[in-house]
Amino acid sequence: MIELLKINEIEKVREELKSIGVDDIAVDLMDRKGVCYAVKVFDCKFYHANILKQEALSVGIDAAVQKDVITAKTQITDCLILGDAKRIEKLAEKLKKQNFEFLRVLAEELENALKNVLNADFVWAFRDKRFDLKDNYLIMGVLNVTPDSFSDGGEFNSVDAALKRTEEMLKEGADIVDVGGESTRPGSEFVSLDEELKRVVPVVEAIKKRFGSDVVLSVDTYKSKVAEEVLSLGADIINDISGLGFDKKLLEVLSKSNCGVVEMHIKGTPKNMQKNPFYEHLISEINSKFREIMDKLRKAGIDEERIVLDPGIGFGKKFEDNLKILNNIESFKIFGRPILIGTSRKSFIGAILNIENPKDRLFGTIASNVVALLKGASIFRVHDVKAHREALKLAKSIMQESF
Repeated sequence: MIELLKINEIEKVREELKSIGVDDIAVDLMDRKGVCYAVKVFDCKFYHANILKQEALSVGIDAAVQKDVITAKTQITDCLILGDAKRIEKLAEKLKKQNFEFLRVLAEELENALKNVLNADFVWAFRDKRFDLKDNYLIMGVLNVTPDSFSDGGEFNSVDAALKRTEEMLKEGADIVDVGGESTRPGSEFVSLDEELKRVVPVVEAIKKRFGSDVVLSVDTYKSKVAEEVLSLGADIINDISGLGFDKKLLEVLSKSNCGVVEMHIKGTPKNMQKNPFYEHLISEINSKFREIMDKLRKAGIDEERIVLDPGIGFGKKFEDNLKILNNIESFKIFGRPILIGTSRKSFIGAILNIENPKDRLFGTIASNVVALLKGASIFRVHDVKAHREALKLAKSIMQESF
């Protein structure tokens, strides 16, 4: 009798090894052999590709290349490295010794990616908060204090309504409340600084006065002045849809604070982002932007543990791009940071299910977030807190095979 296992996490490999009584020393030696990856390398010159293939074979794995690379008839090829984590690490060690900078850079990228995916603690720490997200998740409840958000515009744009909704979400189990004063739906115009301050500041002040330390408060803004004001009022997190791209002064504000930082990938601006967005290599292009963002934050002295990354569902993405992102969330974990996903009530769900009214997209939203949890997301930005609390709790219990 046999049991076919498909294992994607190193802890699961260790669990299986220990279940059959493997010695602890052997578990440490063998665990990486049980997690396998396919790593795509873009635009290799034929001589890089031939060396990569030979070095891969020498450590007991393989690298697929275009068939005419060996004769140099094909000058440029993508490559696909296929193997377990332990041997990919050995491949990286060998590539470090090559004379070609391309291969040495590849070695560094392989090492960092594996280290971050396999070994990162995925801790989100800021102010006096510390969340261990390696085997856990957080629910971020949406509180739009705008007149024109795509789903709930005008419902909570008074202080009293915002306080009532905050209380409801906290009772339903929200870990974070995310206040937004500017609609970033496709086609929306930028809101003036004064208008956003007028919408957001009184709400943040009132929430902190009413709930104090009982609420972890995030503010969805890319404006440095708004961020500065709300942080002075006790906001805990700045959720920046622009990936540091819309206001150059925001980085300085973040560097002077100890707040949590969410940085999102966006292509274009909310006004034009859905006008035929195109990617040649979607996942790698998003990761390239994430690498740029992480570098900026590090250089500004911002501790990595403060940072969360969001691939930006619906922000400069075609419907099929959103599906690919959700199916490949682990690919974004190569930076060792938790991943936030925001699918709530979005148009790709309506398109697939043929549901026009955003408020009727609850079941589709739940399905997308359960998949995101299975694929490695840690933070879920949602309108419907209670439904997601129940759905994600059950999904997590199934994944862990325990209550």
